[in-house]
Amino acid sequence: MDATQTDRTSEAAPALQEERAARHLRMLARAADVHMEIIEATRTEAVEAPQPGVDYGQRIAVVTRSLRLTLLLEDKLSRQAEEKRKAAAQREAAQEDWHGLRVQLAMMAAAYEVSEEGEEADRREAEMHERLERPEVVELIEASRPEVAVAALCRRWGYPVRVEQWLEMADEAMEELGFLPPQDGEDDPPADPPEPRPAAAPGRRPRAPDTG
Repeated sequence: MDATQTDRTSEAAPALQEERAARHLRMLARAADVHMEIIEATRTEAVEAPQPGVDYGQRIAVVTRSLRLTLLLEDKLSRQAEEKRKAAAQREAAQEDWHGLRVQLAMMAAAYEVSEEGEEADRREAEMHERLERPEVVELIEASRPEVAVAALCRRWGYPVRVEQWLEMADEAMEELGFLPPQDGEDDPPADPPEPRPAAAPGRRPRAPDTG
């Protein structure tokens, strides 16, 4: 199975689970309706044409207990489905946040690398912060893959289009800051803080992009 097939399978699995849960809820709702029909039919028979030796009170009590269990199960599945929807929304929001931060750090890295130390670097970083907050830029970042967004912004603002380098620097900065891309099924934050990274290799520029 290639990567494309794997991605399609992983995307289809939640949809299948959601469809199955919705089907089960529909079945339980129908079962509850059937219970009510039995109760109504039993009441009608008891009032209009009672049969000798039939304990209608007991019959209704048995159906009512079964109905109560059905409703409890329906409520449980409904709450589970809602929790899964909320978890999926949280994962999606986390993915969007991580994506936006990665592109922003890549652009900050580009601004820093082409600047001289001192006032020019500070000016470029402040200018980049302002540019990245513009609504049209935020929209571009949200709607594009990281490589596409970084390339487009570099061309727009006159920075070298070294996309892989800027994204690699952004990934290093995010790892150092403890930001990792969200993974499916990881709804809760890690219990322990990330292990400290080893010291930077000799020769690397000591100043990291300002994250604001």
